[in-house]
Amino acid sequence: MNMFKRWYDADAVVAKVINDMEKLPEALQIMCAEYIIDDLLKDVELKEMSLDDQYNYIMRRWYDKNIKVSHAIEYLRLCPDDIRRETALKVQKYIKKLS
Repeated sequence: MNMFKRWYDADAVVAKVINDMEKLPEALQIMCAEYIIDDLLKDVELKEMSLDDQYNYIMRRWYDKNIKVSHAIEYLRLCPDDIRRETALKVQKYIKKLS
């Protein structure tokens, strides 16, 4: 049984980055999403996800309000644990640079 309510709570670094991104203005959220998708995870092979799975939840979570942000968070969820943590650390630095 999974002890965590949300997938990203399993890693404190990832949870902090997700929570930090949530607090950002939408324009900065989009910049972080582009950084994740275009720079950090562009060459990472992700688990399969059907379009039905991807769009089953639209507008239920804060990051579903913007398709780019939603995709970036979903990419994080689907990447291997070690890469997810490494990506989160880089995004954390990126957020500090933006602030």
